[in-house]
Amino acid sequence: MLKHWRVFAIAIVWAILGVANLVRAGMAAYIAPALAEYPPSVPLLLLGSVYGLWGAIFLAAAIITWRRKSSGGAFGLALAYQAVLWMLNLFGYRSAYARSLWPRDLLLTLIFLALIALVTRRKKAQ
Repeated sequence: MLKHWRVFAIAIVWAILGVANLVRAGMAAYIAPALAEYPPSVPLLLLGSVYGLWGAIFLAAAIITWRRKSSGGAFGLALAYQAVLWMLNLFGYRSAYARSLWPRDLLLTLIFLALIALVTRRKKAQ
């Protein structure tokens, strides 16, 4: 019973992240005309593509997790996602305001990874 709860929780998290990233990808295309005079440090086409790709990956992961009834590889996927987001933070955001949010972002990253690790941990056989 506990394993089913964990698989369900991971599948729901992946689905939410997939939809959220697809919304971010759509928003990048939606706001591009408004930023024509103020180009961001990272092209919106690149950001939209990255978020769209992660949205598709997470939705596929949700389906695979649900069908296989296994949360294997969940922590690796979460770690890869956070690595990409931090690369965008480090190389893409140059404003002082964006950099001032790094401590908060680091805390949220650690909480996210800890929760994924907690949900996917395997109990040792006794």
